Amino acid sequence: MAVEAKGRALAKCVRPAQHQDLDRVAALWTAITHHHESLDPLFTMRPDAGDTLRGLLTAMLRDPETLILLYDENRDLPGLMIVRVDQSPPILRESERAEITDLGVRKSERRRGIAGVLVDAGLEWVRASGVERVEVNVAHGNPEGQAFWRNRGFEDLMDVLHLRM
Repeated sequence: MAVEAKGRALAKCVRPAQHQDLDRVAALWTAITHHHESLDPLFTMRPDAGDTLRGLLTAMLRDPETLILLYDENRDLPGLMIVRVDQSPPILRESERAEITDLGVRKSERRRGIAGVLVDAGLEWVRASGVERVEVNVAHGNPEGQAFWRNRGFEDLMDVLHLRM
């Protein structure tokens, strides 16, 4: 019973991002990306990424097929999730799918259930959109992320292979 009450309390803090949140969303997204740099240098941000990031976030906010969710705890934003609906290739029976492109919680706020309530809210939006499948990419070197998604029922679909030239 106490766990359910905690979950409901956490869920009340989840909301869609708004234009006035952009600077704080960009700062949190940057921190999350820096965390991933330790997993692979591929995640290293360009030094001039700030303006580009703000433009990207603005475009996402305007896109009805994209949702940026925030965990807002008394105006502090320790967590975010970005999910979008994409069209599947026209030769497939499945016409569209959703992709969770980003999920992150500030390191000092992890293990409180924030990521879980963000995902729950995002999946609710996906269901309401009529989409029946969700994908997420998780870095191979991120065992914490791998375990999180597997514990939520996500399964292997494809391996992404790459070659550094």
